[in-house]
Amino acid sequence: MSAGGLLAASDLDQTLVFSERSAGCGTTGLVPVEEYDGRTISWVTPAAWELLGELVASGAFVPATTRTPEQYLRIRWPQHPPHLAVCANGGVLLVDGEPDEAWTAQVRRNLTGCAPLERAHAAVARAVAAAHAAVPGSAEPAVRDVPGLFCYAVLRDGQRPALEGALLGDLTVLLDGWGYAVSLQGRKLYAVPRPLTKSAAVAEVVRRGGFGGLVCAGDSLLDVDLLVAARAAVRPGHGELFRTGWEHPRVRRLEASGAVAGEEIARWLLARVRGAGDPSRGVQNECSGPGNVPSRTSSA
Repeated sequence: MSAGGLLAASDLDQTLVFSERSAGCGTTGLVPVEEYDGRTISWVTPAAWELLGELVASGAFVPATTRTPEQYLRIRWPQHPPHLAVCANGGVLLVDGEPDEAWTAQVRRNLTGCAPLERAHAAVARAVAAAHAAVPGSAEPAVRDVPGLFCYAVLRDGQRPALEGALLGDLTVLLDGWGYAVSLQGRKLYAVPRPLTKSAAVAEVVRRGGFGGLVCAGDSLLDVDLLVAARAAVRPGHGELFRTGWEHPRVRRLEASGAVAGEEIARWLLARVRGAGDPSRGVQNECSGPGNVPSRTSSA
């Protein structure tokens, strides 16, 4: 890592890497970057693949994702993975694929003022059960834990509208008193301790690397703290931030959406860590290489 320069930190899903649905242009001609259960589930454009290789080689790039370490490690990178990666919404700092024990201990100290995860899990389970009951014939949603850190529920068809309103409001008020933030993003409902943030973990990377500043990218509500902590940031023309109309004076919204936005974001981040000016500009709404036209996606 080059001390004194800028560090680039970015969310992954629907910011740099894309599912078939969120790519917006089909997957013909795209580069596969993730396999799960014997099938490809994430892609980038060919140009983004090259740009990501250059970003990683710069030594000034850190992924910052809500994925668990196991989910993150499924991602394939050009040449080699980044040296550091922020996972579990800041709960885990990976160093060459292994959790950093000092950061894990710091996170544990940061969360001592929050209610136990079991209580938050139970409250989320009650809320999604009520949403499930309101949608006859729907599948029961699963509530999952990232052990010791946060929980989330995966909603089924029709359950998000049933959850929005009084159910979500009551859950938000309850968990706020326990030190948790509630975030509804696409089909996923998160309950995350307020001290558990991507920005805190990325700040640790900045400190350790001696970087002089930070530039960021993200598309979701869980990226807000990271985006506003940056000297400059970009977000794509899709996702929950786009859908909610969120704005910030230091965060630029790109016109592009889908996989082509991921390519533009990678280009913007690389130019910044290399010391160039703001390279953001209007882009043609077409994939690099063979393929169709990206449209829009929602955060998940």
